[in-house]
Parts: sequence; C-alpha cells; structure tokens
Amino acid sequence: MEERNWAERLALYRVDLSKRELEVIDFVSNHPLEASFLKQNELCLRAGVSKPIVISCFRRLGYEDYQDFLEGIRGFYAGQIDSAQASLVALHDVADVPELISLALDVEAATIETLRRQLQPAQVEALARLLLDSREIYLYAEGSGFEPAHYLYQRLRRCGLRASLVGLDRPHLLDDLAPLGAGGLFVTFFYTQDARIVAELLDYVRAHGAVSALITGAPDPELYRRTDHHVFVPRGQWNFKNSMAAPMAFAQILLLAVELLGGTELQEGLKQLESERKNFDSGYREEAS
Repeated sequence: MEERNWAERLALYRVDLSKRELEVIDFVSNHPLEASFLKQNELCLRAGVSKPIVISCFRRLGYEDYQDFLEGIRGFYAGQIDSAQASLVALHDVADVPELISLALDVEAATIETLRRQLQPAQVEALARLLLDSREIYLYAEGSGFEPAHYLYQRLRRCGLRASLVGLDRPHLLDDLAPLGAGGLFVTFFYTQDARIVAELLDYVRAHGAVSALITGAPDPELYRRTDHHVFVPRGQWNFKNSMAAPMAFAQILLLAVELLGGTELQEGLKQLESERKNFDSGYREEAS
C-alpha cells in the first residue's frame, strides 16, 4: 500500500480533528522546522495543549507514535531543512565511526524500504516503455539529482536509445532542448529546494508537445499537475539529506525494466557491445604494457 505523506493525511483526516488538535496542526504548519525537532513535552508547551491532545492528534492522522509523527513532518518539509542542520542532528548522539556506519546503513535501509512500499510496478513499466518508444530522451537534473540522471544517460545510450544530458550549461539550456517536440521525452530528477526552474521547464515541455516525467522526493502538487508522469522517490531520511541511495536504486530498476521490456534484440545488442568493449580494452592494455 502506498504510504501517505503529511499533506495527504491532513487532507483525509483534518475533518476528524478536534479544535484543540487543530491547534497542534496550526503550530506545526506555521513552524514546521522547529516542530520537527521538538520533544513531545516541548511541542505541548509551544502549541499550548496537553500531552493527551498531541497523542490523540497524531493517532487520528494515522501515525503509530510520536517519533513516527515527527518523521512524517520531517519527511514532508525535508526540502526546507538545510544539510548543515540535518548533519548536526544526525551526529549529535554518534560517538565514533562504527556508530556512524551503523546509523548511516540503518538510514539507507529505511529509505530503500520506503521506496519498496511506495513504488508502483505500473509506474516503472509505463516509464520504461516511454523510454523505449521515445524519439529522443532529454535527461535534466539540478544539484544532487545529477547522479541518477547521468547514470541513466550513460546506460540508455548503451541500450541504443537517443539520450541527451541537458542543462549542464544553464544559459544554453533551451539550446539543448531546441529539437524538443512530439515524440520527445523529458525526464528530470528534482531534489533541490527551488521548484521554479523545473516548473518552467515542465511547462515548456508541455507547450512543445513532448511528454515529461518527474522523479522527486518533494510531494509538490503544483509540480505534479505540470507533468505527465510523476514518481515519488525519496532522497533519504531527513537527517541524511545528501543520501542518493533510493534515487540511484530507482534509476537502476528503471534501466533493468528497459532491458527487460526491450526484449531479445536489445539484450543481444548489449552483449555485442560488451564483447567489443573487452576486445577494445584488451588492445589498449597490450599497447600500454
């Protein structure tokens, strides 16, 4: 079952909340970054309510406990929590490198598990078929989204698909997209705080008759309505913001889906390429020695 984010829970259950419970919601909505790091008694004090009210509030929203409630707030507002703040909180109780490794791997595992619960097979298949059927594929990313975008760019070209990595030279971004039109596919991994650029690009793509796909960890309805396909892929837990484990895993899953649905011809082409690569590398090593 797809896990609901903070905004979706509010939309569904707000009508069931009491006046005092709504005061908790109002405080969180007005002070999301502060609220996401408060202890339960501190939240009670800041919101001006009792502990039973806070407990009743998060239970009506479908959260198991207070920590789950905080994670829901952090997950939704993660784009507003800067990396420095997140790192300080994450490292607060870490005494040494072994503890750091354990914490980091636990966070990565939790993120991948979130991806497992939320990723819909139909979404992956639809996007893979779009990649296979598109005349031209334009991959765009800002910031940390570059890694999965670049990975797909390299691997899709190996599959014989016409893929371009655009936006590396921002002033000439529209030059990169100049051939964009019907039969084209624009794919973006969005993991930055400022949605204006990607929103304008999605509008530009639609105006030129191409199809767009948005892969993001930001539950942004405004971006969703601008794109033809959107897939929610978390970047990482709030306290390990720079993690790209889940987006990279999604890129790998998508690539494998392309290879699977591409059938024998595509798979034979990859085998031929690998054979030629080995011969090429072998000749290069002999010359170097």
